[in-house]
Amino acid sequence: MRVSRFYQEGDIKVGEELALTQANHRHAVQVLRLKEGDDLILFNGQSGEYAAKVSATDKRNSQVIVEDYDPVNRESSLSISLILANIKPDKMDFAIQKAVELGVSTIQPMYTKRSVIKLKSNRLEKKMQHWQGVIIAACEQSGRTAIPAIKEPCDFDEIFSAYDGTTQISMLPGSENKIQQMKLDESHNGVSIIIGPEGGFSNEEEQLMQSKNVQSVNFGKRILRAETAVVAGITACQMAWGDL
Repeated sequence: MRVSRFYQEGDIKVGEELALTQANHRHAVQVLRLKEGDDLILFNGQSGEYAAKVSATDKRNSQVIVEDYDPVNRESSLSISLILANIKPDKMDFAIQKAVELGVSTIQPMYTKRSVIKLKSNRLEKKMQHWQGVIIAACEQSGRTAIPAIKEPCDFDEIFSAYDGTTQISMLPGSENKIQQMKLDESHNGVSIIIGPEGGFSNEEEQLMQSKNVQSVNFGKRILRAETAVVAGITACQMAWGDL
């Protein structure tokens, strides 16, 4: 039986008893039906993970005893930044979830000419909290020990300076280069994967990427949805690097 994992903020020390966060308590008791004596795994995003056991629980709180520390590192040696146009909410959640499962280190939403949704300031904070929740849940499920960063959305023309020093690769259906021709430069500080909205990049945006020496690649004869391109692009980079 698989042991459930929980992201627990703050310091965790072997031998101590600590209270689960209220969110973790509710999930442990109401969803997973954990009870006294059940095992679980904690991680705080700093390093490794901790084996723990439920020591007490009631309707309001759950206490656990931290029994052991495992310095396991399941993070990719390739630093991947996903730069993704802000697409429809359910598709965005799916893309973020799968990107985390596949090992990205940073997620950068962006606004393009054809972006479907542009967040106003009064909605942005709530949306950022929601995305953070999607990321944490994906880390818990996939066994990751670090929490990827989620950045506030930026405009398209800002990404080139913000991610200067990385190998920048765009997924373009009209590119003459196949994904196999993608080149990852080990001297660069990771790779940035740039994926446009449902309607694709505008001609002006494609020209700007070309002027910035962004590598463009395609996935063959078929046109992928933005969220599918996320999975395919990250997988291709990880395979080329040797992480998969």
